[in-house]
Amino acid sequence: MRTLAPPTIAALSGSVLSIAQLVYMDFPGLPIALCSANRDILCDGVTYRGAAGLGSISPVEDSPGEIKGLQFQMSGVPIENLALALDDSAIVQGTNIIVRLAILDLDHQLIEAPTDWTGRIDTMAIEEDGETCTITVTAESTAVDLLRGNALTTSNADQQFLYPGDRAMEYVALQDVPVVWPTKQLFMAMR
Repeated sequence: MRTLAPPTIAALSGSVLSIAQLVYMDFPGLPIALCSANRDILCDGVTYRGAAGLGSISPVEDSPGEIKGLQFQMSGVPIENLALALDDSAIVQGTNIIVRLAILDLDHQLIEAPTDWTGRIDTMAIEEDGETCTITVTAESTAVDLLRGNALTTSNADQQFLYPGDRAMEYVALQDVPVVWPTKQLFMAMR
C-alpha cells in the first residue's frame, strides 16, 4: 500500500486540482519527454515539454485476465522527431515508455508524479495530409510479462545457463519432470 505525502493530500483535497500526464519515451540517443500541460514540467531531472492540445493518450482499460496496450497520438510533430518515426523499426520497437500522473500545486509546480503505466513501443505510424503530420504510437504494457511462462526447468543445462560451473543440479534425478505442488497424495494423507 502506498502512503501519500502531506503536500499531495492537501493538493488532492483542495477545491482546485491541477494534474498533468507525463510521457517519457526512451529512444536510444533521443529520449522524448512530453506533458499534457501548456508549460514545461521538471520531474526527476527530466524536463517534460508542454504539449497541451497537440496529442492524446487512449485510456487505460485493463480488466481481470486481460491487459491492453495504449495508443499515443501526436500532431504537429517537428521534423527532427519525424525522422525517428521513419527510422528502422528495431530502434522504435521495444523502446520503454513511462506514463506518470503529475500532481501540481496552485503555482503549477510539481508535488508528486507517481508512475501510472509502463510499457514498450510496438509500432509507430505516420499520417500526413500535406499540411500537418500525425504520429501514432502503439505500446504494449509491461504487465504482459507477468502472463508469460517461465521457460526454465530444474535441469543441469538450465542451471549451467544461469550459473556456469555450478554443479548443484548435476546429479538430480527429477530433471525435466514437472513438479506439481501440492500433489494428490498430500490430500489423501490429510483424510
